Amino acid sequence: MLKAGKSARRATFLRSSGASLVQRIAPRNATRATAQMHPFFMFARGYHDNAEYGCLSTPRVKAEAYSAEELLNRQTNANLLQLVSAYRRHGHLSSNLDPLGIQKSELLDELSADMYGLEEDSRVFDIKGIISPSKDLPSSASLSAIISALQKTYCRNIAYEFEHIQVQQWFASSVESLGMHDASPRYPRFHELLTKVELFEHFLQKKLPNVKRYGLEGSESIVVLLDQIIYEGAQRGIVDVVAGLSHRGRMSLLATLFGYPIDELLRKLRGGSEFPDDSPYTGDMLVDLAKPASVDYPDIGASVNVDVLWNACHLESGTPVGMGKSRVKDINIARAKKSEEHIIGDHVLPVSVHGDSSFAGQGVVAESLAMSGLAHFTNGGTIHVVINNQIGYTTPASHTRTTRYASDIAKFANIPIIHVNGEHPEELARAAHIAVAYRQKFRKDVVIDVWTFRKRGHNEMDEPSFTQPAMYKAISAHTSAPAKFEEKMVSGGHISQEASAAVKREWLASLNEAFISSDTCVPQDIVKGPRWKLLSSSTSYPVERATGVSIDTLYEVGVKSVAFDASVKVHPRIERFHIKPRLKRLYDGHAVDWATAEALAFGTLLREGYNIRLSGQDVGRGTFSQRHAMFVCQDTERVYVPLNHMSADQQQQQQGRLEVVNSNLCEEAVVGFEYGVAVEDPFTLAIWEAQFGDFYNNSQTILDGYIASGETKWGQQNGLVMLLPHGFDGGGPDHSSCRLERHLMLSNDPVDEHPVALPNVYVAYPSTPAQFFHLMRRQMKRNFRKPLIVAGPKTMLRLASATSMLCEMGPGTRFKPVINDPTITDPRAVKRVMMVSGKLYYDLAKLKSEHPLGEHAAIVRIEELSPFPREELFSVLAQYTNASDFVWVQEEPRNSGVYSFAAPRIKRLLPVHAELRYVGRTEHAATCSGVEAQQAAEHAELTRCAFEGLRGLVADLVIDNINTQHDQQQALDEPVASVISAGVSHRWAGRQIYAAQSSDQ
Repeated sequence: MLKAGKSARRATFLRSSGASLVQRIAPRNATRATAQMHPFFMFARGYHDNAEYGCLSTPRVKAEAYSAEELLNRQTNANLLQLVSAYRRHGHLSSNLDPLGIQKSELLDELSADMYGLEEDSRVFDIKGIISPSKDLPSSASLSAIISALQKTYCRNIAYEFEHIQVQQWFASSVESLGMHDASPRYPRFHELLTKVELFEHFLQKKLPNVKRYGLEGSESIVVLLDQIIYEGAQRGIVDVVAGLSHRGRMSLLATLFGYPIDELLRKLRGGSEFPDDSPYTGDMLVDLAKPASVDYPDIGASVNVDVLWNACHLESGTPVGMGKSRVKDINIARAKKSEEHIIGDHVLPVSVHGDSSFAGQGVVAESLAMSGLAHFTNGGTIHVVINNQIGYTTPASHTRTTRYASDIAKFANIPIIHVNGEHPEELARAAHIAVAYRQKFRKDVVIDVWTFRKRGHNEMDEPSFTQPAMYKAISAHTSAPAKFEEKMVSGGHISQEASAAVKREWLASLNEAFISSDTCVPQDIVKGPRWKLLSSSTSYPVERATGVSIDTLYEVGVKSVAFDASVKVHPRIERFHIKPRLKRLYDGHAVDWATAEALAFGTLLREGYNIRLSGQDVGRGTFSQRHAMFVCQDTERVYVPLNHMSADQQQQQQGRLEVVNSNLCEEAVVGFEYGVAVEDPFTLAIWEAQFGDFYNNSQTILDGYIASGETKWGQQNGLVMLLPHGFDGGGPDHSSCRLERHLMLSNDPVDEHPVALPNVYVAYPSTPAQFFHLMRRQMKRNFRKPLIVAGPKTMLRLASATSMLCEMGPGTRFKPVINDPTITDPRAVKRVMMVSGKLYYDLAKLKSEHPLGEHAAIVRIEELSPFPREELFSVLAQYTNASDFVWVQEEPRNSGVYSFAAPRIKRLLPVHAELRYVGRTEHAATCSGVEAQQAAEHAELTRCAFEGLRGLVADLVIDNINTQHDQQQALDEPVASVISAGVSHRWAGRQIYAAQSSDQ
C-alpha cells in the first residue's frame, strides 16, 4: 500500500506475514533516499506534500541548468541559438506528415538562416549548449551541417511539439541525438506484422465483405508503433501493459499483435459469440472485443502481459478506465514483489489508442488529461496514440476542431506531442523510443499523433467519395504502407523475397484453416485475474451473513476516527462541532449520527485489511461539512487521516489504508477512473461520491456502458459504490435529486418473473446510519461484487431522529431491505399502509405521532430497491390483515423517483383486488421548484395527503368490528402469527412468493 514521504515520492514496502504496507522513509534514510532519487521527483506544493496515503503527485520540475561554458557559448552564438530554437518551435510546420500529400508543409522564414544573420562560410560553430551532438553532427560543425541535422530532426517524416513543457532541454537533447538509436534489427518483425495486418484485412474483405469491422487499411503501421512501445517498455522493466484500443483496427491488432485466437475472432465476425454457447454473458460488438494477451520478445528475453480493455462504444470513454486500472495494477504488482523502492509506473505501462476527431472532440479526453498528473490519479503516465486518418466519419478535419492538429488539446496539460507520418515504420519506432523514454523518466503522459488515412469509409459499407471525392481519388492511387516497406526491406537487404513470400503463405494458410474451424470452435471462457479468482460468480442469490461488529471495536474505532497527532493543529470549529460531539455520544452511550456510522464502517473494514478509496469533490471534508475524514493542520497544511493511524506500529502493518481523494471538478473521467480501480482490485472498496446527487449526470456514459452493463456484456464484475446525496430540501431543481428513476431503469430486476439471479446493480435508499454502515460492510464481505448506488443523506446527516445506537451495528446485525413501522403495537388496528423510501419517512413519522388516528397507519420503509425485497415486504404487509388502503408516498414528481419501478412489483404482493395509491407531486419536467416557499408548500401538501381520509378508514374498521365481534374476539385471543381471520385470509391467497435474498445462516 502506498504512502508518500515528505521529501520523496518513493514507497518502501515492508515484508510482513499479513498485508504488505508502505511506510514513510525513516529520517536516518532520508538523505540516502533523496540522493538516489531523480531531482524531478522532489517537490513541495500545498497540502498534498506530506505523508498522505496514495499521494503520488508528479514532480515539480526544476529549472534546467547549463554549465558556465555552455552559457558563454549560447551568448557568443546567440544568432545560431535563435535558429535552433526556431526549428524546435516551428519545425513541425515544415514537416512531411500527410501520407496523401494533401496537407502541404509550409516554407517558413523563421527557419531561414538569413533571418538571424547567418551565412554559409568556412566557419565552424561550437554547438555545446545550443544543439545536441549526434551520429551525424559532431560537437563542432559548419552551418550547413547544423541546418542539415535540424532539417533531418524536425522537418522530415517525424516532428515534435515540446516548447510548452517544462523539460524542453531534455526533450530537445533526446530527439536531436535520436539518430544514435538504431531500430533496424527489428525491421523483420515490423515487416511480419505489417504483412499480417494487410493480409488479414484483405482476407476479411474477401470472405466477409458485408461485415462492419472498421478496418486498419491505410493505418496498418499502427501495429508497428504499438509493438515498439511494448518492446521499449519491456527493456525498461515494464511487465504489464494496459491497452485501451479504439474501434479502428481493433480486429487486426487483436489478430496479429495480441494473439487473439483467429478461429474465435472469425466466429465473432461471422455472427457468433465471443463466449461459449452456454455462457450467461451477452457479448458485445466486434469493435469492443477484448482478451488478455502476452507479447513475447525472445531477443531481450522478455514477455509482457497485455490487458486489453473492454470498451463501451461511447468514444473515448475507456480512457479514464485504463488510467484507474493501470494505477492500481502497478501498485499491486509492486506490493506482490515487495518492491522496496517503487515509483508509480515502474511495472505497468498504459497505452490508449484514439481517433483523431474523437480525441479533439470528446470532453472526457480533456478531463482525463487534466487529471493525469494529479496526486491521486497519476498512473505514471499514459502513452496516447492518435490514429489520425484526417476525417471524422464524413466530416473533414477543418470542421472537427478549431486547432491545427487533433492533438492540440494535450498542450494545456503540458504533454509533449510527437507527429509522425504513418507511411514510415522506422520513424514510428523512433517515436516509440522517445515516448517511452520520456514517460519512464518523468512519469507523465505523451501523445503520438500518427498521420494516416482510411482506405474505405467509416466502415466497410460506406461510400466515402460521396463526401470526400478528392481525398479518395488520392487514396485509390496510393500504394499501401506494408507494400512500400516490403520493397524497402527487400532492396535494403533486410529480408529476402523468399522470406517475405513465406510469411504471406504461412499466414494465409492459418487464416483459411481458422475460417474453417470457426464453425465449430468453442471460445475460451473468461480469464479472471488472480485477485478475482478468490471470489465467486454472482449466479444466484447469496446467503447474506451478519455484518455487525463487536461493540468494543465500534467504540474504539469511533474514538480513533477523530484522534489526531499532537503535531496537528485542528481547526477549532472542527474540534467543537465534530470531534467533541462524536466523543460525547460514544462516551455517553448515545445514538450516533451518519458521519460516525460511516467512519465505523470504514474503520472496521480497514482493520480487517481492506483498502478504501473515497473519491469525489470535497470528500475529505464532505459536501455538507459532515465527514472530516482528513484534518488539515492549521499551521502547516499537513493532512492527517485519523483512520490510517488507528493501531500501533505492528498492528498498523496489517491494516488497510483509506485514500481520501479530493478530485478535480469533473465527473465522467473521475467515475471512469474509479470504475477502473474497482474492476482491477475487488478488495479495495472504491467509492465515488457526487457533491450533489444530480451531478452524476455528467458520468451517465460510464454508468450505462460500464458500471451497469459490464458484467452482463463482458462478465466483468465491479463493486464500485456511488454515493449520491438526494433529498428535496430547498436546493432547487439541480441540487435535489440523484435521479433514482434512472438508476432503477438500469436494473434488470424482473417485474413479473421469478428473480433467479442477482440483478446487475444494487440500489438502496437507507434511512438510518446503521443501515448505511451495513451496506458499506456488506459490499466487501460478500464473495462476489456488484455495483451499489446509494441515494445518500443530506438533511438526515444532522437530523436528531436519524441516528442509530451502536447495538444496531453490533454482533449478529445486518442490513434490512425492509423496515417495519416500529411504533405499531397492534397490526390488526392498521387500515392504511404507507410505503416510503429515504428521508420522507421522518416527516411522515412526525405527522403520524401528532395525528389522533396515527395508530391506524403503518409506515413501511423500503430500504433496498434493487433487487426489490419481495419476500421481506410481503412478510411485513401480511401482518396488517385489516389494512385496505395501500399507499406509495414520495417527494419526487410522479414521473421521477421510485414509484414507477416499485409500483408493479408491490401490486403483485398486495391482497387480491387491493390497489396501490400514489401520493406525491404530480408529473413535472424539472426535478422540483426552484422557489423554496413553493417547494415547502408542496411538501406540506403531500404529507398532509398521506393521512387524508384516515378517519373514514377507521370508521369502516369500527363497523366491521361491530358486525363481526365474535370472530374478531376469537382472533384477538390467538397468537399474532395466526391472526388472519377466515374473512380476510382469501385476500392473500394465491400470491406468488419470491425466493429469499437473505438468510440468517
